[in-house]
This record gives sequence, C-alpha cells and structure tokens, in this order.
Amino acid sequence: MEEEEQEQNLTKRQRRELAREQKRMEKEGKEKTSKLKRYIGLVLVVAVLGWVGIKAYRYLTEPVPETLGQSIEIKDSDWVKGEREAKLSLVEFGDFQCPACADYQPLVKRLSEEFSKDLRVVYRHYPLIAIHKKAYDSSRASEAAGRQGKFWEMHDMLYEKQTDWANEGNHRDKFIEYAKVLGLDEEKFKSDFDSKEVEDKINADLASGTSLGVNATPTFFLNGQKVQPRSYEDFKKLVEDQVRGYTIE
Repeated sequence: MEEEEQEQNLTKRQRRELAREQKRMEKEGKEKTSKLKRYIGLVLVVAVLGWVGIKAYRYLTEPVPETLGQSIEIKDSDWVKGEREAKLSLVEFGDFQCPACADYQPLVKRLSEEFSKDLRVVYRHYPLIAIHKKAYDSSRASEAAGRQGKFWEMHDMLYEKQTDWANEGNHRDKFIEYAKVLGLDEEKFKSDFDSKEVEDKINADLASGTSLGVNATPTFFLNGQKVQPRSYEDFKKLVEDQVRGYTIE
C-alpha cells in the first residue's frame, strides 16, 4: 500500500517537473521567436534605408530625362538665342520672379555660348502668378524690351536684379528704369508693356507649357525630352551626348 502511494507521489512530482519544463521551453521559444522577429525587422529596415539612400543619391547626382512623346515646334514668335537652324533645341519655361530660374540663368547663358553653333536656346514665359505676384508684369517687361530688340538683355537684367524689383513696392518703375539703362524708347516701352499683343504672347506661352505638362519652373526640354539637370556639368553632358548622336533614355 505504501509502495503504491510512493509511486503515485513520484508520478505527481514528475508531472509537475514536466509541466515546469514545458513552460520553460515555451518561454525560451517565445523569446527566441521575438529576437528573430526583431532581427528580421532590423534587417528589413536597413535594407529599405539602403535602397532609399541609393535612390536619393541617384536622384541628386544624375540628370533625369523624361520622354515627352511629341516634338516642340519652334515658332517665329519664340525668343531664340543661337542659330535658329541649330541641330539641338533647349526650350526653357521660366518665371522671372522664380529664385530657381535666377540660379539657372547663368548656366543656360554659359551653355548657349559654349555650344552656340549646335544649340539654340528658346525662352517661353510661364509666370506662376499664384505665388509670384510680379511675375506676369516681369514677362511684360521682357516682351516690351524685345519689341525694341533687347529681349535677352532685359531677360538677363531681370534675373540678375531679381531681388531688387521683386521686393520693390512699385516694380513697374524699376522695369522702366531698366529700359532706360538698355537705351530703349521709354514711351514705346510703356505702350508695349500694356499692349494686348504682349499679353497674348505671354498667354500663348503659358498655354504651350500647360499642354506639355509644365507645372513648375524652370522646366527644360532638350530636343523634345524633358530634362532636369542639376549642375552645369549635367547640362553639358546632356548636350554633348546629343551632339554625338546619342539619344536620351
């Protein structure tokens, strides 16, 4: 009888030990699983950050061309610098009050000088009037100057002196001042500035840009392809590749 009780007591102890061992193993298993999940999560985070880093590096260091899908016809009314029959066309949609456009202006100017025989630079107005209240009038000023043969001179002056007239209470007086500096007829400049012909030209450029998907400035199209060069070297390489007969892909 005593032997049976001892055997029963021993069996109970074994069961308790077994239960404790099972709980311990389950706890260790959960801890291992949790560590594994944390490790996998860390690996995934590192991988994602690495991928984002590579993408960001490429975005910041490489020109990004976009296929337009249609050519841009250069019109007689366009302002063109360089040979009109040049092999390459760089069309810029710009806003004279846009700080980024002012930053790009010397780059485009240098490009047109370095590739004067192969590249024609075309400027079209795209004043962002929702955020730049004086942009439309600055386009008027350049067009009025253009009607006296000084578009590009006024173009450069507006960008170079952007901070002056953009912060001026009466910016129109500044434009008249620039017209005088360029030797323009003041009365004709004022008349052209207010003319419907000038307004129609600016609106036509705006419509052209909108039809091409332009929504920011400056926006550039090189031989019908939208490009986003971030330095002069980017610009130069894009043009050189086109001169050599390479296509933008």
